[in-house]
Amino acid sequence: MNDIVWQKTGVGMQEPSHEFTAIAPNGIDIGRIYRIEGGPFNGRWRWIFLLGHSQFRQGIMSGHQASKQRAKERVQKTYQLYLETPGSDGGGQSRIPLKKPSDQAQAI
Repeated sequence: MNDIVWQKTGVGMQEPSHEFTAIAPNGIDIGRIYRIEGGPFNGRWRWIFLLGHSQFRQGIMSGHQASKQRAKERVQKTYQLYLETPGSDGGGQSRIPLKKPSDQAQAI
């Protein structure tokens, strides 16, 4: 899962941001992590996975971790599971093959 890019969010804030968005190689946002400030989970990291539907989303799609690295790993592991899950079960493995571009020039 080294293809995932983590981008800092919270642009324009006065204080340093402790929020990051996970972006897949195709440019789609797949998850988010941020440090919790205050309350019983103060200092822990919240992770949220953004993709999937129906049966796939009945699993664990978010949670708390003690460190930023562990929160990132949870998003990455959930993304890998999403890619391995058939589309009919709410995952990212499409049942319809991608259309390959034609080598022929299109008439305009």
